[in-house]
Amino acid sequence: MATERDYDAASDAYAHENAPAAPIGPALTGAAAAAAGREFLVREYGSIEAVEAEIRRGRRKVGDARRGESPVVRARISATDFAAFKQLEQITGLSQAELVREGVHLLLQQHKLAS
Repeated sequence: MATERDYDAASDAYAHENAPAAPIGPALTGAAAAAAGREFLVREYGSIEAVEAEIRRGRRKVGDARRGESPVVRARISATDFAAFKQLEQITGLSQAELVREGVHLLLQQHKLAS
């Protein structure tokens, strides 16, 4: 099965302006298109179970929990800290949620409550 990095490389290759875009067969519609799409996904992910695990409605769960909502932590910060936080988003390319999760984890490590 391909890794996330493999999918990123394939996506970059397909999005390149010189990527071939010629059809490789007749256009499919309806049930034939749906079947071809399923076959493609199973071929790429390795099994229908792997496809179903990746295709979920709503936001992805954080951590190992498969059911229920992920816990939420909210806080207010100063305008100065928020401006620096927005700058950090730009520098790292990470979302606010990813940065907050990383920050919380670093604090937990610092206080020896997580490894």
